[in-house]
Amino acid sequence: MDWRAGLRKVHSAEGAFCLAGLFFIGLAFVFDIAKHLATVAAEPGHEHGGGDVFLRVNIPAMGIAFLAFGMGMYLVEHHRSRLYLTAFVAGLLILTDGIAHLFAISDHVDIPLHAAVFIILAPAQIAGGLLFPFLPRKWDRYWIVLTVALIVVFGISRRIAVPPLWDLEEVEPVGVFSKIIELLTLFPLYTLVRGSPSTPPPATMPGAAEP
Repeated sequence: MDWRAGLRKVHSAEGAFCLAGLFFIGLAFVFDIAKHLATVAAEPGHEHGGGDVFLRVNIPAMGIAFLAFGMGMYLVEHHRSRLYLTAFVAGLLILTDGIAHLFAISDHVDIPLHAAVFIILAPAQIAGGLLFPFLPRKWDRYWIVLTVALIVVFGISRRIAVPPLWDLEEVEPVGVFSKIIELLTLFPLYTLVRGSPSTPPPATMPGAAEP
């Protein structure tokens, strides 16, 4: 894909909606982690399960709505097919799980190893979810492996302590929400793996067809 064509697409209406969605998500995370850092500084200890409902629900929900509308506008115009619709749904779920893991950074801000894992995982899921409809379909099976691994690790960490990797973790709202989203994500991912040809044609990236 010509990178200049992709850049022009960012300045389109679809790109503007997606950028606005990312702005809302980033804003919620910045305020949330700032609040957690202040709390940890005043009262050292694990901040699991904390967070303001408005910051963690309302603002990210607006971000997801903007992203869904922006992505949907492009797909309706350029890729009206069941395959892209299924990938669109999977991408939104992956992206939502990434947002949950953003707030997990705040909850583990005083545990460097845990925070580092979520710092890597959350942006990867948000970016992957946003680009998911345009990724090669051979990657879908790897997303299934990652999703199942996240569910398994969550279950083990709530049953078994493995020092120094983790102590016995509590079941917190963010974690439960994340696992529900991951379970739902498996359905469209499985549909994509079952329905995609073994050697799919390369996906058309935004702006590729423009002169």
